[in-house]
Amino acid sequence: MYCGDETGSFIGDVGSHLSRFGYGGDDSPKYVVPSYVGNSATTTNNGNSSTSRSESSKTKVLMSCYNQSLASGACRTPMRCLQSPPSISPETSTTEYPIVHPANYLQQGQEIVDWDAYEQLWQSAFDIMHVRDRLKHTVGGGSMTTTTTGQEDDKSADAKTKAASGVASTTIRPGIQDYKCVHPLLAVSPGFTHLVGTSMEAQAAAHRKQHIQLTEMLMEKFDCPAMFIAPAPMLAAFSHGRQTALVVDMGAGGCRVTPVVDGFLLKQSQRRNGRGGDWLGNVQWKALLDNKTLLRPRYQQTGGNVIVEQCRGIFHRWAMQDLMFELRSSKHVALPNWQSSRTPLFPPKKQSDAMKTDDDEEEDEDDDDDEEDEEEDEAQHSPPNEAAIFELPDGTLIDLTTKTGKDLCRVPELLFAETLPFLEENGAAFDQSQAILDQHTSLSNLPLHQLIHSSLSAVGDVDARKDLAASILLTGGSSLFAGMEERLSYEVSQHVTFKTKVLASRYNVERSCASWIGGSILTSLGSFQQLWLGRTEYNEYGVTLGIQRFP
Repeated sequence: MYCGDETGSFIGDVGSHLSRFGYGGDDSPKYVVPSYVGNSATTTNNGNSSTSRSESSKTKVLMSCYNQSLASGACRTPMRCLQSPPSISPETSTTEYPIVHPANYLQQGQEIVDWDAYEQLWQSAFDIMHVRDRLKHTVGGGSMTTTTTGQEDDKSADAKTKAASGVASTTIRPGIQDYKCVHPLLAVSPGFTHLVGTSMEAQAAAHRKQHIQLTEMLMEKFDCPAMFIAPAPMLAAFSHGRQTALVVDMGAGGCRVTPVVDGFLLKQSQRRNGRGGDWLGNVQWKALLDNKTLLRPRYQQTGGNVIVEQCRGIFHRWAMQDLMFELRSSKHVALPNWQSSRTPLFPPKKQSDAMKTDDDEEEDEDDDDDEEDEEEDEAQHSPPNEAAIFELPDGTLIDLTTKTGKDLCRVPELLFAETLPFLEENGAAFDQSQAILDQHTSLSNLPLHQLIHSSLSAVGDVDARKDLAASILLTGGSSLFAGMEERLSYEVSQHVTFKTKVLASRYNVERSCASWIGGSILTSLGSFQQLWLGRTEYNEYGVTLGIQRFP
């Protein structure tokens, strides 16, 4: 048991797209990086550039590698993703057909695939935030370059004593790696109850294996005095001061609806789909390519008119997702709080005039009438004197007055749409992806409001169902679209008979980092301190006690 008034815990939340680290008691995480790790190029004796995954090669988080000069080979750095859809491989070209079936994203973020990359993210956070440095609160911490004990200045024992006590001294003290971690660690788990590709009998064993590996890594690799593992939906509810809530987490890998009653997750009632920020970015990417728009991510821009060659694999996909995020988060993209129009987004190309029949001509006339009604609605609800041009970082202009431009401004509608674009172009491959949805009842491709209705219907207790409907908690980075709260409230009220209320923070950080903030609040409570898995308990009982204690 680890108890104390001031625990000074360190919290890590590794998501499918971003990782957040910081000290308990803070309002927000202080270190936020993408959940990608790459091996930086090392130079051999003959001057050639080579890469290695050995311990001698220095690994860097993608943000640091992304800002390197292209002359050092950062563009060709092999990237490793902790959780990636099975259809995305580093060798696959990502420009010919960037669209991915939403069902493929169900596997993103549910379990840790590359433990070396996961450990490196924690190690990077330890180094950046001086977690092992005991003097960071007194003399400001030491240098990032570690030194061995034999390299210390051995002038006098007095100087060493002053340096160890925090008094300013000119003596070079030991490196950061020479100290033990004095902070208890809280790791945020995804909280997925059903894993893709795993049978119902093997679900508990798969979760237990994940907790065992994570516990051993934090205890053995980082030598922490105490640790705890908490699911993200539970912490998101705690961040808003609620023990009972229907947590709607809209992340990069999809949307997840989890009922939380008195701090416990109702596992059989969890529902999730693959419509998230990454999938919306793929739809934007595909629509712009069909519109013959030239797309250049930032790593291809070196200043002036010099354009470097295009990369392949995860690095290029991440760079394009970053570019699509800028377009998706601009002021032009908004979600109206009224019902979506009848015209689908990004419709397939029409047939040629020679191939048209009488029925096709009648359908075209109906489509034209629908488009006229849609334009009238948009004219009534769109703000006046708004710029209709979006400029990409390389200077490419996107006209938002065209049909494709208007659909790009309405791309959040796909979260509530019944039919999805571009799926009929690769039917054979997507039929295999559709088979993933038949494995468990919690996996589906339903729109967000129907996903919430399905989750509430799976709750057996009527009173708990009524409390959950009155406390729908909206979190996640993909929930930051303008008008999302009002639109979700409208759509859910059309399907749920109970009185509904959607709760969402007005601050972007509190909504996108809800699980981390909940962990910061939880570790600051005095009643929580007896739940830590301490070093003494771990040495005596091993991982078994942690499996029984962690939710």
